[in-house]
Amino acid sequence: MKRNREIRAAAREALNGHWGWAILVCLIYGVIIGLISVPNSLGSIGRLGLSSGNLAAAAAFAGISVLGSMFTLVASLFFTNPLSVGYRNSIKAYYKGADYNTVGNLFKFSFSNGQYWRNVAGMLLVNIFTFLWTLLFIIPGIIKAFAYAMTPYILNDNPELGPNDARLKSIEMMRGHKWKLFGLELSFIGWFLLCILSLGIGFIWLSPYVQTAHAAFYCDLKEEQA
Repeated sequence: MKRNREIRAAAREALNGHWGWAILVCLIYGVIIGLISVPNSLGSIGRLGLSSGNLAAAAAFAGISVLGSMFTLVASLFFTNPLSVGYRNSIKAYYKGADYNTVGNLFKFSFSNGQYWRNVAGMLLVNIFTFLWTLLFIIPGIIKAFAYAMTPYILNDNPELGPNDARLKSIEMMRGHKWKLFGLELSFIGWFLLCILSLGIGFIWLSPYVQTAHAAFYCDLKEEQA
């Protein structure tokens, strides 16, 4: 398998001259995720009302917060989860085949191709198992998160597999490679700090860079195990 610096170089090469398409899909994905999480943030407003002694306002916002949390949970299950599959695979298509229809692919891979319910179920299983492992301790949860990291790609590339089979295939693919993916993630920490210093502006470029590197990692891993 390629070294991590070669994977990052392959990602930069794919992005060279075409950053706009990758940035666009990352921005759209980020805005959608942000909008979905807004109702869940209303609970903090309710707590402010409670701390100020305004019980009526606190009660009102507490009710809104419950509804907001329920909305976010349902939206995460039926919209955010499949959207995360489309997001990763739109970047993979961009990386692998220079397919610049990133926005169209975002929604096609999420909700079309007859794979919507597989995407919902597959990512729900990833969330549940990651959560259960995290209950044991944080470290096992992190390890399992890396073990399941290829599931979104497998759901798209292997439509014959059931949702749980896709998760199990990810575990198989990542056997002996979890530390390598961790190292790839860690290699972006310098860029992450620079993005913070830029008041977050740098994330506009870092996000597509990281996601393209993830796609390059998956494609290289898949080729090696073919």
